[in-house]
Amino acid sequence: MKVSIKSLLALAIIAAPGFAAAANTIVFKGEVTDQTCVVAIDGSANPTVLLDSAPVSDFAAVNDTSTPTPFTVSLTGCTVDAANPQNFTTEFLANNATASGNMLNTAAGGATGVALQLLDAVGGAQVDLSAGAVEAGTIVLPAGDTSTSYRYEVQYVSEAAAVTPGAVESAVTYAVRYE
Repeated sequence: MKVSIKSLLALAIIAAPGFAAAANTIVFKGEVTDQTCVVAIDGSANPTVLLDSAPVSDFAAVNDTSTPTPFTVSLTGCTVDAANPQNFTTEFLANNATASGNMLNTAAGGATGVALQLLDAVGGAQVDLSAGAVEAGTIVLPAGDTSTSYRYEVQYVSEAAAVTPGAVESAVTYAVRYE
């Protein structure tokens, strides 16, 4: 049996799109619920949390951290359940997670050896963002109430033995889910 180069080329072109599509996956997540609330971060629908500057001397070793900066997830206008408290969770997904589960510094020409670390509460534990979307913190809406809030923290963390000065910037995507 004789196979022509044109036949092999045609087969390769047909097979290539299937291979390329199999390597690219988009996962969509959502929720249909009878509970609705307006969500804001520090009172804003489009938030930016500003951290205080931290001196390079705070980062003498790997995993050294700065003073955390709190931020608040607020829920308002929620549907009232007069008899039962309602629970919500916040799901976070880092746009650029490090192997250590922190948020990669994406500032152009910025500080090196340092990342941002998300904490699950004030004085809480690290939210490990390395494995994709992760739930952190339970937001409780007391029975009969229409609003509540929950405080998280973010801090600088050294991921290298040497940290150089410069800007630090990163981002995380979030969703608040009714349980």
